[in-house]
Amino acid sequence: MKHFIKLFLGVLMLSVFLVACGSIESKIIGSWKVVIDDDVVAYLEIDEERIINRQESNDNPMTADYILTETEDDNFIMEVVNPEDGTNEFFFEGYFENKNTVIVVDTPGGAEGENNGLVRIDSVKEEMEKDKEAAEAKAAEEEKKKELAKEKEEEEKAEQRAKEKEENEKAKQLAKEKREKEAKQLAAEASDLKKKYLQKADVLDDRIMKEAKEIDPDAQDMRPGFYGQYYNEWDDLLQNVWDELEDTMPKDAFEKLKSDQIEWIEMKEEKFDEMPDETASARGKGVDYLAFETKDRTYYLIEDYMD
Repeated sequence: MKHFIKLFLGVLMLSVFLVACGSIESKIIGSWKVVIDDDVVAYLEIDEERIINRQESNDNPMTADYILTETEDDNFIMEVVNPEDGTNEFFFEGYFENKNTVIVVDTPGGAEGENNGLVRIDSVKEEMEKDKEAAEAKAAEEEKKKELAKEKEEEEKAEQRAKEKEENEKAKQLAKEKREKEAKQLAAEASDLKKKYLQKADVLDDRIMKEAKEIDPDAQDMRPGFYGQYYNEWDDLLQNVWDELEDTMPKDAFEKLKSDQIEWIEMKEEKFDEMPDETASARGKGVDYLAFETKDRTYYLIEDYMD
């Protein structure tokens, strides 16, 4: 009797083990696609004994026997038999989230996570074609996004170039307006400067003539030496005019005028030296000459160069 009971219990335990194994095997049989990080990496066809691993196509799929082993935490381990040496190789460990989904918790490469697993499919061939179309559509969409991004980038670059061009044109226009304003200001200042020094020269000349009339109202000509006594005033005014021209004229033009001024001074002094000076009258005419020449030169520089 005891022997019968032991035999019965042994058969019962074996039956439970086989039922348990059979439940996993029955659930794993079918067609699956392997998903890692949301990307399909392989397609599996599993029957009672063998597993067929199809990847990019149906040509030359990898086939091997497999072994399923349940773990204490309700996971299961799938091993494949290496056809070359008959050794068992770890394939993955996982559990059934539901009858159509296996969550992978461990692989030889360490891949695991909620986005890694097996998803049941009706047909490997149909699923591969569908996934291929989806991948092509996704690639086309990505390419379209790249093209749109490129177009947008080109548009932004074109807008930037147009903006820079507009800013450059605006800067050029502002610079032009500034130059024109400065030129007008300089012209106005030059005009005011010319008026200012013409007035100074006229005031000096009118004062000399007035003083000459006060001395001898009936005289037609000034006595020799009278105008010459104002030589220093004309020379001072000429120097003031010269200083203004040096500050306001372009350098090249002023250097040319400077050369002409030196010639004028040399000519004036040479002619003065040639004039007779034996009598007081002759000496008076000499200083008159210096005063008149300096006066004429002052008016010449004001009229011709203060423009």
